[in-house]
Amino acid sequence: MLTVFIDESGTLPDPKDRFIVLCGVGIKKIKEAENIISRTLTSLRRRKTKVQEIKFYSTGQKTKRQFLSGIVLANFEIFALVVDKKGRKIADTPENFALLVADLVNEINLWYKVEKVNLIVDKHFHRKIDQTRFNQVLNVRINKSLKYQIRHVDSRQNPLVNIADMSAGAILWKYSGKDLEFYNLIKENIIIEKIISRPEIKRKSINQNKNLSLRSRTLIR
Repeated sequence: MLTVFIDESGTLPDPKDRFIVLCGVGIKKIKEAENIISRTLTSLRRRKTKVQEIKFYSTGQKTKRQFLSGIVLANFEIFALVVDKKGRKIADTPENFALLVADLVNEINLWYKVEKVNLIVDKHFHRKIDQTRFNQVLNVRINKSLKYQIRHVDSRQNPLVNIADMSAGAILWKYSGKDLEFYNLIKENIIIEKIISRPEIKRKSINQNKNLSLRSRTLIR
């Protein structure tokens, strides 16, 4: 079964972060993902470099290159939703985050056209009530033809989700103007790179809410 790891780079409520990148990485052979993590950790141990996690913003340039090159060699497919906040805040709520994840998952589903998928999402919300609300909204917004299982994981317990973190970080650096090197490393593996603005998200939210049986306030405030 196809597994899609999902993580984001950038923050929703901080207006200083103009862009947020939400990334999904499609993986059919989990062992290949495990090998990337294992090889990177081995290299870090050899260099006697201590890191708590292999995250884009906590690793050095050499580690970024090795990790992202591993993604390319494994031929993992990367899907990105780039949110241009236009200098505005987006409240970091389960509803808002679910709206973005659903948009990304629907794009991924159009590419793979599979009947079932495992969604592994980095634990954005730690309270169970927020995860439940996220799942409810996601279920309403995801294409009904797609059967899926979803898990919210702590990347310290499931480091495979950091494959999405590293991809998202590399793409965000392109849009923030910081560096193109890491984006260029993975760009041939990027299947979808969809840019959506905050006003577009708000309009979409309002239009879809008219037809929702799940009653909720307007998602983007």
